[in-house]
Amino acid sequence: MKSHNRSSELGSIGGAYAAIFEDAYKRNLEGRGPDTLYKPIIDLLGRGGKRLRPSLCLMACELVGGEIKKALPTAICIEFFHNFSLAHDDIEDDSKLRRGEPALHVKYGVPIAVNAGDGLYALSYEALKSNRNLLGLERAWEIFEEIAELCVVLSEGQAMDLEFKERKEMGELEVIETLRKKTAKLFGVSAKCGAIAGGASHETAEDLSSAWEDIGIAFQIRDDILNVLGEEKKYGKRIGEDIAEGKPTLLLVNCLEHCEAREKENIYECFHNYDKAKIEAVVDLFRKYGSIEYSEEIAMRYLRSGTDKIRKINIKGKGEIEGKSREEIKEKMVALAEYFVERER
Repeated sequence: MKSHNRSSELGSIGGAYAAIFEDAYKRNLEGRGPDTLYKPIIDLLGRGGKRLRPSLCLMACELVGGEIKKALPTAICIEFFHNFSLAHDDIEDDSKLRRGEPALHVKYGVPIAVNAGDGLYALSYEALKSNRNLLGLERAWEIFEEIAELCVVLSEGQAMDLEFKERKEMGELEVIETLRKKTAKLFGVSAKCGAIAGGASHETAEDLSSAWEDIGIAFQIRDDILNVLGEEKKYGKRIGEDIAEGKPTLLLVNCLEHCEAREKENIYECFHNYDKAKIEAVVDLFRKYGSIEYSEEIAMRYLRSGTDKIRKINIKGKGEIEGKSREEIKEKMVALAEYFVERER
């Protein structure tokens, strides 16, 4: 949100869950070696990040009446998995910055960065091992299935992303599907697995997944807008880098659909070449053709769809959860979604 007080208030909503997660994941990495694997892993995780996905997992568990500690292994799995994908994406895209610091492959070299990503992937599955004793075989297996499917979907989304860089064409529905697979699916899985860990019914877990996939699409569209309009120091990546990387954002595809042939060629010239002046000219084209306003509108549409779904979820069982009603937690979840979609960094 826009005001400082609102930002602080909403940041504290996720912050309580994030603090629980921080302690847990750090214990998971204590005393491990060799340094060539764990130093870059601890470096990347130690840079912070929003911790939205593990916080969402814990919040979903609490919402359905579960004990937060029962969702911790799954929350760790989800954040390790997310960071694995970032480490590998940065190599594939040749991104220079991650969370305001040199990307792992820039800082440590490609071989170590690839192995660190592989390590995070392996650690994400290792974290799930304790779910069998913690949740029982049936729910532990349900969570494993969700993570396994996520791996395939994310790979498909990244393939669609890379394919665009070659063919330079994509329809709007295909862009949304790419965003769903690359980003939104992980949001949906975070909420769904948290609900499963909390003992939710299949219907409730699916409803939360559907809501957060919509919110995840909104989140990514807004993130793409911040990549061209945000402040580099706050954003943590080079402004306009998505354009130079030839990423299939809604902004870009909408502009390509409406601009003139020569303008289209000017956009293509920016691919694989970070030229600040040329990128600023492309952003001016986004403004000229209303692509920024259009993308904002679509993001808000998906956000409203997701938050409406959260409010309509009927969770069986009434009463308070450690002094908080389910409706209060629902509204906190809605507020968290709005905060992260409407953020300025």
